[in-house]
Amino acid sequence: MNNLIQDLRYGLRGLLRRPSFTLVAVISLALGIGANTAIFSLVNAVLLKPLQFTEPDRLVMVWENNSAIAAPRDDVAVANFMDWKTQNTVFDEMAAIGFRSFNITGDGEPEKVMAYGATSNFFPLLGAQPALGRNFLTDEDRDGGAKVLILSYGLWQRRYAGDREILGRDILLNGQKHTVVGVMPESFRFLYAFTALWVPAAFSGADLTKRDGQNLNVLGRLKPGVTLAQAQSDLGEITKRITRAYPNDVSPTLEPAVIPLSEQVAGKSRGPLIMLLVAVAFVLLIACANTANLLLSRATSRRREIAVRSAVGASRGRIVRQLLTESVILSGLGGGLGLLVAGFSFEFLKKLIPPGLIADTLKIDLRVMGFALLISLLTGIVFGLIPALQASRLDLNEALKQGGGRSGLGLGSGRLRGALVVAEVALALVLLVGAGLLVQTLSHLRGQYSMLQPEQLLTLRTVLQGDKYREPAKRWAFYDQVMERVKTLPGVRAVGYTTSVPLQWKGGANGFILEGPQPPPGLQTNAIHRQVSTDYLKTVGIALREGRYFDSRDNEHSLPAVIINETMARRYWPGGNAVGKRIQFEEPKWITIVGVAADVRQMGADQPVKSEMYLPYRQMTSFAAYKPRDLVIRAAGDPLQLVPAITREVHAIDPDQPVSNAATMDQQVVGETASRAVGMKLLIAFAALAALMAALGIYGVLGYFVAQHTPEIGVRLALGARPRNVLALVLKKGMVLALAGIAMGSLLAFSLTRLMSSLLFGVKPADIPTFIIVSLGLFGVAFLACYIPARRATRVDPLVALRYE
Repeated sequence: MNNLIQDLRYGLRGLLRRPSFTLVAVISLALGIGANTAIFSLVNAVLLKPLQFTEPDRLVMVWENNSAIAAPRDDVAVANFMDWKTQNTVFDEMAAIGFRSFNITGDGEPEKVMAYGATSNFFPLLGAQPALGRNFLTDEDRDGGAKVLILSYGLWQRRYAGDREILGRDILLNGQKHTVVGVMPESFRFLYAFTALWVPAAFSGADLTKRDGQNLNVLGRLKPGVTLAQAQSDLGEITKRITRAYPNDVSPTLEPAVIPLSEQVAGKSRGPLIMLLVAVAFVLLIACANTANLLLSRATSRRREIAVRSAVGASRGRIVRQLLTESVILSGLGGGLGLLVAGFSFEFLKKLIPPGLIADTLKIDLRVMGFALLISLLTGIVFGLIPALQASRLDLNEALKQGGGRSGLGLGSGRLRGALVVAEVALALVLLVGAGLLVQTLSHLRGQYSMLQPEQLLTLRTVLQGDKYREPAKRWAFYDQVMERVKTLPGVRAVGYTTSVPLQWKGGANGFILEGPQPPPGLQTNAIHRQVSTDYLKTVGIALREGRYFDSRDNEHSLPAVIINETMARRYWPGGNAVGKRIQFEEPKWITIVGVAADVRQMGADQPVKSEMYLPYRQMTSFAAYKPRDLVIRAAGDPLQLVPAITREVHAIDPDQPVSNAATMDQQVVGETASRAVGMKLLIAFAALAALMAALGIYGVLGYFVAQHTPEIGVRLALGARPRNVLALVLKKGMVLALAGIAMGSLLAFSLTRLMSSLLFGVKPADIPTFIIVSLGLFGVAFLACYIPARRATRVDPLVALRYE
């Protein structure tokens, strides 16, 4: 212990005597360790930290696997859920929630909120208790039961100012009184952060027999010791019995999909987070290589000191321990500063947290501090061991000679510094290639909507609820009046209504029957269902490929018409023109295809295009679940400037009608790709930092090379060498290292980018232009890093260089 304290004191004094060296090393390590700690805290919150429910490892989500219609995780039909719940032998309990939408009126500004109908056992299954009040009662969760609700903490604070007397108060939801029986705690999240309140599911008699309408998210708690495979098998047998008993209502290929709740909550975050974790590991390795190079250079100036210590009896192990102690001190300082760096990054990193997790889970807890401590210790050993071993292996006679310092630490040290620089350049190139691929991915994701000119499109939501608009004619009157009024506003070029604008509702499919030849076995007739106004497609800018757009002829008195997308036309009429063909939802009504519209990704910017059909809302007296709700306006100027005027026009028609979700289509696209953009920016930052560190590494090695070979350069100049010869000599030394790093990095990137193929869109992992552009860019940075010390070498004065010490 005394020796350790002595080493610490000596190491600190030595580092304080070289403040510039210490500052550069600590900052370099702080950036590497801080980045790793920040990303680890994100991985800890999303992938490692247990969910804040009772025994979360036993919680699973259960979906309907309808892979035949490209829906591997589809919502569950009520009747199928009830069969799973009553017949299974693997769950302690199963619960369900179904999406609801309510308009709150009567106690202030009308407001539309997103909600869920939950079975009475939903909160107890999770082990969640309200912060105020109670959970739902069994009697409330049945058709005709008392109308009650539980508020989310956010809605309670925002609309009701955290009033603790809220329990027992009646709130109007879609014009019907619901009594508040509870308020959930601030920390409660389940899958969807936007949930404002919950009501009892209260399935009706018709719901309990419904097998072709999927609208439930099903949650289960496994019995102790039951595995996922056993649960999958048990529900699979029940599903087979369902498909045999109800062949007309249930697809014969239907299967259950049992997913751990932790995996469901993490969603698609696992791949990007692992990619970022690898990226910051590369940054830390580059920081270690840079610091190792600094230590190797510093060891030259300490050569005599180490030789004297050896000469008076210090063993090689004692010297290595002293040098390692100094390295650990550096990494410890870097780790402490890195924790501050990580803490400042949390606000930005929160954008990568899936919405089902608690928003404030990013913090420096004991696990994160333990990680920072461990990585600091390992970093100190990694970058300090090889320089310590090199520095402790020397020739005492040579080291103690006057002027012996010129030779440095020998040929082996020079090769080691060169190898470290090659590794830095290689790792930097891998990160730059990955960043380049993600930049192209984001560009392709957002660019596919450019033909819609999304920056000129404004979308607002007017969800019609309650008895007031139960009759189709009253809904049609509302839509018509809104569009007529909005059309007259200055700056409005076109107006339309739709069930949902692209990217805003990733559901709403309908089965149908084809007239004439039927599709081959296994190809289900199913398409996305959107009810639209006459001018919707023109307003949004969806191009027509065949046939015609809707017009005034397509009303409640004319023959039913439908416009389908290109994917649907190719899938069901691959050999000919789809225009003029007919489909059927319900007998005896046949619907004629009058047009084929261009494909637009509705279900997600990176999701495959599905079969889609657009129907005039005036011809749809049934299918109320798909009634229009989104108003779309193409503006001549800034679309957002129109929001107050449009809201006034809507309230002039119906003062109790909420207007919500005001945003441009461009904002919708940006929001859809926001998490990818955050990941891309992080990777770009890490790649830029890596390139900068690699450039500093090259600069440091060449600067050291010039300093150590100043006498040789002086001799060359004295014998007639021209400055350009010296410039070429030094540039060649640095560029050979850079080119070797670029070559090695290209091979490494070619292998590793294949692992990120699932994160790419519209670009191949081995995209040659990306590799070429990145290599040329890194070559340019390396050339600049080489040129500065090379230029300095040409200015060496031969007389000064040759003067004996």
